[in-house]
Amino acid sequence: MPEETPPPQPPLPPQPRRDGGDGAVVAERKAAKTKPPQLFQVVMLNDDYTPMEFVVMVLQQYFQRDTDTATLIMLKIHHEGRGVCGVYTKDVAATKVELVLTAARRDGHPLQCIMEAA
Repeated sequence: MPEETPPPQPPLPPQPRRDGGDGAVVAERKAAKTKPPQLFQVVMLNDDYTPMEFVVMVLQQYFQRDTDTATLIMLKIHHEGRGVCGVYTKDVAATKVELVLTAARRDGHPLQCIMEAA
């Protein structure tokens, strides 16, 4: 019986040369794995001087809270010493902190507003 020969295999594609042989370099594209941005919470701290009405106004104006929600946050700040106004990306949180501090200083209030990692 004659020996069977295996069927011919298709030729392998040429491998890219990375040693500068023909000057071509092949860059491999990897799927980008992006992480969601880190979030920061904007926190107002209680003091004994800033009027409650001012805090409610700031929460409505800069954090788009309705009157009831703003009042609840203000009471939390008053009773617990601090309250979260919102959670944002770093740049947005920093901007909101600056807006609150600027408004407080403009009106002569010592209100403190900070941001911290959520």
